[in-house]
Amino acid sequence: MEPGDTLPPASALLSRLRIKHLRLIDVLARTGSLRRIAAALNVSQPAATKILQDLEEVLGVQLFDRSPRAVHINAMGEFVARYARRMLQETERFDQDLQVLVQGGAGTLTIGAIMAACTTLLPAALVELKRRRPLLAVRLIESSSDRLLSDLEKNEFDLVLGRFSRQHHPLAFDFVPLRGEALCVFVRADHPSARAGSLAPLVGLPWLLQPDLTPTRMLVQEAFAAAGLALPRNVVETASIYATLNLVKNSDTVAVLPRAVVQAEGPTLQTLPIELGRDLSPFGIVTRKAVELTPAAAEMKRLLLDLQEGAVP
Repeated sequence: MEPGDTLPPASALLSRLRIKHLRLIDVLARTGSLRRIAAALNVSQPAATKILQDLEEVLGVQLFDRSPRAVHINAMGEFVARYARRMLQETERFDQDLQVLVQGGAGTLTIGAIMAACTTLLPAALVELKRRRPLLAVRLIESSSDRLLSDLEKNEFDLVLGRFSRQHHPLAFDFVPLRGEALCVFVRADHPSARAGSLAPLVGLPWLLQPDLTPTRMLVQEAFAAAGLALPRNVVETASIYATLNLVKNSDTVAVLPRAVVQAEGPTLQTLPIELGRDLSPFGIVTRKAVELTPAAAEMKRLLLDLQEGAVP
């Protein structure tokens, strides 16, 4: 596309764009291989090349730079590939929901949530939602906010319970705050350092930390820096609450989790009287901007807000 050229009108684009175009650029963006494209679309390699050329003609832009042995996606191609992935995800979910409805079900709701939301608020909302919609199929994925929002951007969730962790998130998502999240440092109940009152005596112990760039990990790093200490070197990284709790219970590992999560485990764990400097900002309901929620997702959002206000018995 040359400077000053214009894109085809939206009506012309929609009449010519096909699912095969979206599948092609999605696979090609991830693999850079026309041979794999041909296998994925069950066509010959020359036919895959023709589909790529047709897509570039439909859009009026060059999406890949060619070399004798490969094709390399350019910035315009990456932009188109992101939207193609979202449209394919929506099409796949449409097919799944249609099959559920045909079989007498009531659609699917896919939720991503950080561990703090999975302690009381989200389970209570799910119980009430399933009471109202017993045939609704619900998928719940627990992970860190950065991973969840990355997948939400790809249209893999209806909504996410988490918090912003990247600068572009406020531009891509709407956010309704729910609850704050008090963190604590904890060990197993009979740990030799179960009465430690500062981070200093814990530096040489094994630690379990959230992945890099997650809000909890950054807060822990700030706490060590404020105490004039280097971050522990003996570290296991995971976003799994189950793995964290079980590793701490069965080793000398030190970890940081929401206080409510640790207290729910009873006397097997010991929280330490260590201040981390601040709590995490409130987590909340995150949805894609300018995307209408499904009826089930909209009802889940209302339930979460009502539970937050104590309006659901």
